[in-house]
Amino acid sequence: MRQHNWKRTVSGLIAGILAQSAIVSMASAGETLNFRVLKDGEPIGHETVEITPTDTGHTVRIETLTDVSVLFLKFHYDHQRTEIWQNDALTSVETTTNDDGTHYSWQASYDGDCYQLVGKGVGKRDACDGAWPLSLWSEDVTTKTSLYSVIDAEPYGVEIRKVGTENVMIENRETPATHYIMSGDVQRDLWYGPDKKLLKTSFKRKGYDIDFIRVDAMSLHK
Repeated sequence: MRQHNWKRTVSGLIAGILAQSAIVSMASAGETLNFRVLKDGEPIGHETVEITPTDTGHTVRIETLTDVSVLFLKFHYDHQRTEIWQNDALTSVETTTNDDGTHYSWQASYDGDCYQLVGKGVGKRDACDGAWPLSLWSEDVTTKTSLYSVIDAEPYGVEIRKVGTENVMIENRETPATHYIMSGDVQRDLWYGPDKKLLKTSFKRKGYDIDFIRVDAMSLHK
């Protein structure tokens, strides 16, 4: 009888350890947002946003790749960016970009609202305006009035207005979203899902309609 109870106790301990390990594994698994990039409705590339939890916040790695053909010309864009966050505070950004043969690379380090930015193809900058890069994956960016380019770090002044709640089409299904309009130096329509992550952004580039549409948001559908 004692041996039977001992075995039950050991089995319970093992089950508890395995359950705790599963919880830790799920918490540290992170998530990936996948976007399809369209020009006038035709696919031209993709963007991935990998969000990995850390002990103090999270690390976000973004990769964007597009190839656009216009008449006999072809344009290539390849961008990688790593953002380090402590809680909700951005602490550093590092980027490399090939913008159709023009190369940029820069780093920004933050101390509260102040940051230092330096790199190749950009001017060195020290500022305390609380600006973030034009990184749209999180709805938190809608609180900002100062941003800067993820390509060449050009500063932007923007106004972001909340339009309201509406449905957007994601993978041929309606998905609830909060719609914002960004105006000023940058014009964007932005839609965020119930998870506060970007579902879609639309804008014009050289007369063409450009859309980034999230294609992994099936669980957010009604």
